[in-house]
Amino acid sequence: MVHLGRARTRARALTLIAAAATATALGGCAAAGSSNVKVSGKALTIYASVPAGTASDQTVQDVLDAERLAFSRKHSEVSAFTVSLRTIQAAKLSDNGRTAIQDTTAIAYLGEIPPGASADSLGITNAQDLLQVSPTDTAVELTQSTPAVPNSPNRYYESLKSYGRTFARVVPTTAKEAQAQVREMQGLKVKRLYVADDGSPYGRAIAAAVKQDATPAISVVSTPAGADGAFYGADSASAAIRTFTSIAHASPTAKLFGPSALATETFASGMTAGARTIYVSVPGVPRVDLPAAGEQFIADFTSTYGHAPAPQAIFGYEAMAAVLDVLKQAGSSANSRSTVVSDFFAIKNRTSVLPTYSINANGDTSLAVFVFDRVRAGKLVLGQG
Repeated sequence: MVHLGRARTRARALTLIAAAATATALGGCAAAGSSNVKVSGKALTIYASVPAGTASDQTVQDVLDAERLAFSRKHSEVSAFTVSLRTIQAAKLSDNGRTAIQDTTAIAYLGEIPPGASADSLGITNAQDLLQVSPTDTAVELTQSTPAVPNSPNRYYESLKSYGRTFARVVPTTAKEAQAQVREMQGLKVKRLYVADDGSPYGRAIAAAVKQDATPAISVVSTPAGADGAFYGADSASAAIRTFTSIAHASPTAKLFGPSALATETFASGMTAGARTIYVSVPGVPRVDLPAAGEQFIADFTSTYGHAPAPQAIFGYEAMAAVLDVLKQAGSSANSRSTVVSDFFAIKNRTSVLPTYSINANGDTSLAVFVFDRVRAGKLVLGQG
């Protein structure tokens, strides 16, 4: 995945204008602010968002290909409607969201892949009661309160009083990622940890979670000098390259750690100096924990696309599969956006390519599965679990 420059606030008036225009266009629907937005006719469209500038990013392509694979396997099971898949790639992720809400047949939006990126689109889809499911955006501030991001998560949602929240995900949050990071640090015998961030909401939130989870087992120190471990919360590859290089000079023996937003070829290729390994957590299921359906997904993906999937790809498959199963189970009500949202949030003890999981009232999964990529001398080695 690549870093995307992301404006964290949008002009509220422009969003509401777009939402109102869409509500007017939806055949047979009430105006914006109603609680029963329905698609007329027998055609439903699922949108898949593609971040700009990612044609050469293998992880992004694997997640998208996994979504396509799930759609090809399962869309015909939605017998009450004809379901189509449309991928969209605009210069800005917010434009992807606007494209989806302007379609009178849109029933779900498979959202953003880079961690933290959903901040640009979830308010737009929320304003039209359109389910958005992210396969790999782990940013906790999107669904839970964190002191690192004031007024989170409600700051991200339009029409919250009318529709509640319509954003969910099948990937665990950075709150659980921080716990995985601390376990990895303890396994590597880190005793004194330096923690910093790039100032982004994503970076601040995961850095704060790592600090909280590290203590008291690991001492958190205020300077990298003398630390035997260092964590940098960031969604900016360039900032992370500069900071890790500086930390390596200040503390030559410290073990280095980063979050899933840095599991990119861009970041890895920039870290060419020295022989230090950087441990980067990514959402993924350790092979020992994969159910039989997960093993079959890996085999099917490899057969279809000619290579094994990145660890994150399985969440792309499940995001699409779960949405299609919700549409199937909704039957003749699958054209109701409110029904689709409530049914997705009602997922309990679901068996799938992932270990059994449920979705809670925040739209978050009960899963806490991560593996670790390694960045060393300009190379990214994918974690296998």
